[in-house]
Amino acid sequence: MSTIRQLKPFEKILIGLATALVVIILGCVFLVARADEVSAPQTIPLLTTTTTTTTTTELTTITVTYDYTMQIDMDKVREYHEQNPDVVGWIYIGDTVIDYPVVQSEDNEYYLNRDWQGNSSHSGSIFEDFRCDIDETENTLFYGHNMGNGSMFHAVKNFKEEAWGKEHIYFEVASIEKRYLYRIVACSVLNGLDGAEFDYWNRNELNKKEYEEYIQDIKDTALVWYAPEDDLPEYGDNIIALQTCNSGADDGIRCILFGQCLGEY
Repeated sequence: MSTIRQLKPFEKILIGLATALVVIILGCVFLVARADEVSAPQTIPLLTTTTTTTTTTELTTITVTYDYTMQIDMDKVREYHEQNPDVVGWIYIGDTVIDYPVVQSEDNEYYLNRDWQGNSSHSGSIFEDFRCDIDETENTLFYGHNMGNGSMFHAVKNFKEEAWGKEHIYFEVASIEKRYLYRIVACSVLNGLDGAEFDYWNRNELNKKEYEEYIQDIKDTALVWYAPEDDLPEYGDNIIALQTCNSGADDGIRCILFGQCLGEY
């Protein structure tokens, strides 16, 4: 009779470990075999990139030309200034006698009855308001008598006739160093210092809002409005007012020609 040997506890532990090791080895073989069956992807995934495009805009300078030939001789202006330092510039309006030196004093009285050299004269001179500067002031003001013989600022009244004004839409003003082209904005007939609702002679230094109000006041009171609606004066455009009496009598009624500076030429 054979005898069945009983396994000792230690032997049982060894057999268990051996069995577990065999199971682990078989599992690894199975996984490796499965890995060989996994196919590569059909396409390689694309990386998403962001492209930033920078566009450089070049500033374009537009040169505006006008159908007008400048007439003021700057050498002549300086010659007059050398003879009398009160000569601060010149004014020229085509097809009129307005081709005069402009003087300026410490007040608006001195040249009322003096010529540009300071001599006594019933015709007076064309003079700039003492508070203004041709080169600097947003709105300057020139005065001249309405002489019965057609001299001085008599021709300012020509612009009350729209047809004539449209044919003479440009005029010139010069300082001692610079020459400017102006375009007619409006011709007005207004009260002077007494009883005037529109004090155009006090609008010399203006901010943007005040300037816009000034232009609107000119338009609202204009006898003839000349400025094109698509090219109105804008803040930064200097304005000039040329004032004379509206009639031979000093009745306080003034004829004023307003002009917009188009630039230095």
